[in-house]
This record gives sequence, C-alpha cells and structure tokens, in this order.
Amino acid sequence: MARRRRFLWLNQKIRNLTNLRVKLLSIIDNYIRPNYDHLVKYLIRKKVVFFVLFLLLTFGVISFVAVLPATHIFEGDIFVEEMSFTYNGQEPKLFLTSIRNISNLEIEGIQNLTLTGKFKSTSTPQLNQLKQLKLALIDNKSKLIISPLKSESQLDINEFRLQPNTKVNIMKYDDYNKKFNFTLENKPNILPIYLGEVELKIIIENYKLSDQNLSKNINPEIPLEFIFTPDNKELKFSLINNRIYLTISNDTQDDFEDWFRGRIESKEVEFQRLDRSGYIGDDLAISTISEGKIRMIDQERDIKEHQFLMGENPDVPLNIELIRNINIVPKKGLEVRFTGKTKQIQIGLDKNFPVSRIQGSWLDSILPRDAIIAIFAFGAGTITSILSFVLENASQSDKTN
Repeated sequence: MARRRRFLWLNQKIRNLTNLRVKLLSIIDNYIRPNYDHLVKYLIRKKVVFFVLFLLLTFGVISFVAVLPATHIFEGDIFVEEMSFTYNGQEPKLFLTSIRNISNLEIEGIQNLTLTGKFKSTSTPQLNQLKQLKLALIDNKSKLIISPLKSESQLDINEFRLQPNTKVNIMKYDDYNKKFNFTLENKPNILPIYLGEVELKIIIENYKLSDQNLSKNINPEIPLEFIFTPDNKELKFSLINNRIYLTISNDTQDDFEDWFRGRIESKEVEFQRLDRSGYIGDDLAISTISEGKIRMIDQERDIKEHQFLMGENPDVPLNIELIRNINIVPKKGLEVRFTGKTKQIQIGLDKNFPVSRIQGSWLDSILPRDAIIAIFAFGAGTITSILSFVLENASQSDKTN
C-alpha cells in the first residue's frame, strides 16, 4: 500500500512537470516568437538579458545532466533453475564447504585416477588380488560413479576452492532427484573427497587401464564395476572441463545454507540456457529465472518467470561484479543475491523487446529522484513566471513608447 501511494505521488509530480513544460512551450510559441524583436530590445534596455540568459543556461545544464546516462550500483535477489558465472578474483576462493552424507558422486570427463585399497568384483575377478588400480577416463563421455555400499554414507566435501578465472557452468539443483550438479571449465581445480571407512561401490565407464596385463583380460567397452575399501580416506580429483553430480540424502536438506561461501567476485554471470538444435544459428536462449527483484537508484522492478535480465546490450550479460550469496531452496532452485554496476537494466520475455527499464542519469548519483523532480518543477515554474513577467512589461513598455 505504501509503495502504491509513493508511486501515485511520483506520478502526480511527473504529470505536474509535464504540464509546466507544455505551458512553457505555449508561452514560447504564442508570445516570445511573435514579439521576439520587442523582447530583445526591452531586455537590453533594462539590462536583464544576462540574468535571463544565465537562468536559461542554468536550467539547460540541469536538464542535460538529468538525462545524461551514468553508471550506478544495482542489487538483486532472484530464484533460478540454472546459472553460470566466471570467478573473477585473484586468489583461490572457498566455494563449497561442509557437504555431508553424499549418497552418490558422479564425475564426467577426462581424469587420471589412482585407487589404493581392497577390491572385490564378481564380474571382474582379476581385480580381487590388486592393492592399487591406475586408470584414465579418456574423454568427455567417461564417467566415474562412487556410492556407499550401505545406506549410511561417509562421502563428504569439506571444502572446495575455485581457482581464478574458473568458469562454473550449468550449475543447477534438481529437487526431484535431490541432485546438485555443475561443470568446471577454463582452469584446473582440485576437488578433495572424503571417502570414509565404509565399503564403496565404484562404476567406471569409457576408461583405459594403465596395467597392460590387466587390460588384456578386461573389455574397456563394458563398464568396470567393483567394491572398494579405500586405504586413504581422502581422494583428490584434478578437474578441468569436468561435470560433477552430487546426490544427497533427505537428511542433508537442512544444511543447504552451509554449502556455499558468499562474496564471490564474478563476471559473465548468466541466468539462461541454450536450447540447441544442432545448428548454431538456430540455438535458442531460454531464461532460467523463476522470480525475483532488482533495484537501482531507488527504483525496484519485479522479475517474472522466464523473463531475461539484461544490461545496456541484450547480447552481453548484465555486469554482476559480486555474487553475495547462493543458497539452495527446495522446490524453488537456487537463490542468488548479487550486486554490480551498469547504466541501464532491461527486463523482458524477449531480449529484443524489453518491457521494463531502469536507467539512471548523472544527477541521480548526486540527488534522490524526488529531489530531481522537485528541482525540475521549481525551475520550470520559475522560468515560466519570469518569462510571463518580462513579456507583460515588454508589452506595456512598447505601448508607452
């Protein structure tokens, strides 16, 4: 209700300013132009021409800086199905922490792996005598799946740090399957996984074994499956262009707020996905925003489902410089709070046809929007009154002469 009253008040101020502008233009058309020569002679004779010119120049300068676009700070809080960003800090940044009771861990992509411990397999009995297994995941279709053999899981991620210029791509949370996943690109990152002390079920697809004798007896086209009891309680993965899937138990949902470490310096933040057709010219961008709000220069806009959030150029991501926090909200997806700087914010279902905008001027960085409207109203009223007074006196002087 308070917001509606404020909107109506601002709307009335703008309407008054428009009326003053119309009145000022009417005076110029009806009085100044027909009596221009008499007016100039009167102003020179009365020596007030410089005052009028100064007044007009001052109002003109204020009008110019009031419409001159300037960069302003914005902040937003939105819910998204999926997002991507590039870490823009100079030092490794703590990103994930205290992820407990992982019921299933999947890693896709190229990876060299050394497992040390006890192996048991009915399908591949050659593994039963091993103490160590070295292998390589050979391409982007390769997959490693780790899950506890029993329902109780000790798989944990204590902390994971992003290296500078790492791109976190296609990050999303699937509430139905309780699965959180993301892709790491651009830079190598070390992901330490605490394995625990219980037996683990391992499945490996599309791989190559280092042991030549072992590889002769194992068909790499068939997934390798075995039970593994690790000697080392922690396994470190070196990730570059890998996709990670974390499936969690229902008991872990209360700990979502501890997963993400905030204040991530960022660039190239996107809340959209590409619907690919096989031909790049036909790829279609789809917004992943479900709802949210954004605010700049005392103006706030709601963002509706599947609307795009854009800056000055619709083809360039909005300049989000800091992701203040990320949180998983069941049934809503990822909640993202962020801030940045831009000259203009655009919102719309179609990138080329935004339905809502926020744009700040240079004057907005100095004065509140209410003060700017008041200055315009006062200036327009003052100039109108002065011009009316001057025109009346010029007309009387002309009649006297």
